[in-house]
Amino acid sequence: MAASARRDILIVDDDPDIRDALGECLRYEGYSVHAAADGRDALDRLEFGLKPDLILLDLMMPVLNGFDVLAALKKRPDWSAIPVVVVSANRGYQAGDLAGAVDVLRKPVNMERLLAVVEQSASPAAAPS
Repeated sequence: MAASARRDILIVDDDPDIRDALGECLRYEGYSVHAAADGRDALDRLEFGLKPDLILLDLMMPVLNGFDVLAALKKRPDWSAIPVVVVSANRGYQAGDLAGAVDVLRKPVNMERLLAVVEQSASPAAAPS
């Protein structure tokens, strides 16, 4: 748990119940959690200096969807190194289909799998090259 205490996670999902559930689970494990209600909110937080170790990203959101967020992250060298785990109910995508995503978790999220993926993906060696 001590290693995770220094890790910042940004949860981007338009469903407040999902943000709250994922955030509660991660905080319990010692992560610092930030939340954004849509892709625009997430990019604004990054623009204003948030530097998360990992982004948990929903695909289907209003204002700015997850696909657009992935595209925006790729365009900025300082953002493209942030690992992204897609969290989606859409079963049609794998991490390889989503440029910039290191993994895909399906909703409803299995919390044990979430923690395993976050621990692996939030490590410095996990950043996409």
